[in-house]
Amino acid sequence: MTALPGFAALMLRLLDHRGLAPAEWARRAGVAEADLAEALDGGAPDPALLRRLAPALGLDTADLFEIAALPLPADLAPVGGMVTTSIVSVVRFGTALPADRRAELRSFVASLPPGGPTGRIEGLPVYASDPSSAGNLLMRMVASRNLGWTGTAKVFRHLTGRSWMADAYGRIAIGAQEPTPDLVADFAVVLGLPAGDLAALLGVPLPPEVPRPDGAVADGALLLRDLRRLGVGQLREAEDLARALSSS
Repeated sequence: MTALPGFAALMLRLLDHRGLAPAEWARRAGVAEADLAEALDGGAPDPALLRRLAPALGLDTADLFEIAALPLPADLAPVGGMVTTSIVSVVRFGTALPADRRAELRSFVASLPPGGPTGRIEGLPVYASDPSSAGNLLMRMVASRNLGWTGTAKVFRHLTGRSWMADAYGRIAIGAQEPTPDLVADFAVVLGLPAGDLAALLGVPLPPEVPRPDGAVADGALLLRDLRRLGVGQLREAEDLARALSSS
């Protein structure tokens, strides 16, 4: 497995892909250029700095923590519990809704208080087997959405139309299998990232043509991010609303 470089090199790849100077990134984030320069020179990025930098690039904050290989703070970590069925159902019903009802569902999810306690769901620590591989980073980013291998396979199948067995994602997670260009494009859809950004970050090619996800799929990826902060009972509330909206 090809090892990924550190945070600084990964972010410089992304900045180069976007044609964005570090100084401009610092300006957009409202941080001191010297602080960003230190992180891009190989220093350990400060968690408070990451919180400012992520939205300035349109990145999910938890994803930037994973890119930096730092533990997720409690407010960004997924809520634990056996929640796969509800997460998949909310995404499945939600993406079938018209735009106004998708917005209503997302608004409801956002209105719910964070569930507790927080922490990785059972089975995710195996991702530490090869934390330097591209596949491991991808699966850690998926794991931050409270999905194990089975949930990952189901959500990918629904949002991308591509079907892989759950253990295939497990092999990717532990660095036993390189993610293919097609699979990197699929990860971009599920993570809600531009495919070109993710490919540049990982230093991998993309297929010749990568279609943009439609509005429903893009909203499904955003909904998936929002759902990670909910406990089992709250997810069932969201699932009930998604079902009701789809049948009304």
